[in-house]
Amino acid sequence: MTRKILVTGATGTIGKSLVKILNHNGNSFVAGVRNKAAAAEKLGARTNLVTFDFEDPTTYATATEGVDIVFLLGPPMVINLDSLLIPFIDFLRKKSIKRVVYVGSLGMEQLSDLPFHVIITEKLKRDGFEYTILKPSFFSQNFKNYEWDNIMHRGITYVPAGDGKVAFVDVDDIAQVAVQVLTEQGHVGKEYEITGPEVLSYSNAASILSEVTNKPIVYPNPTPQEYAGALKGAGALNLLLLI
Repeated sequence: MTRKILVTGATGTIGKSLVKILNHNGNSFVAGVRNKAAAAEKLGARTNLVTFDFEDPTTYATATEGVDIVFLLGPPMVINLDSLLIPFIDFLRKKSIKRVVYVGSLGMEQLSDLPFHVIITEKLKRDGFEYTILKPSFFSQNFKNYEWDNIMHRGITYVPAGDGKVAFVDVDDIAQVAVQVLTEQGHVGKEYEITGPEVLSYSNAASILSEVTNKPIVYPNPTPQEYAGALKGAGALNLLLLI
């Protein structure tokens, strides 16, 4: 039986890769977006778009028409993400759309100051959804999406990570996992940690970036206070709230 998927967060880093694969595979899906004209430029004219906004409950019914599975991905850098997503989750329960694949994050259980992923996950479990939780590590694409100016114009990668190490993961790999979970049987009630193949420090990452860009890139190892000051000076208040 063909099942229809609603992809939320379709124009984001993971969403764009997921939509590309679903289109290539000929899967039945709709991409929920706030601005269909802008989304068409990012996702391609062949993508079936539907108006959807977590903040606008009037968009929920049309976006979920005929939908059997929801890929639930909230917007980034929203500290009250649970408050934003829970009204939609409640709508899905009332409409008896039980199959939900939710994108959390690796190590989310340890983020006591930012509990939104855990709150959402526990709600899906408590409300009887046929859930699957994806827990990806830090994206390799973050170096381009958030640090490209630092890397190319200042010769630095600037994060308060100390000597910590992480297995950076490519979003295409996350999307490949998501496609399998969305289209195959056997993933209900599962939680998958998704990482890259190698654990690296930011000093290691700086060395790799130096090779790729053919210019010296260093990791200054800023303190949290130095990083907060840099964000405040740049006017990045949303990021400042998350550190």
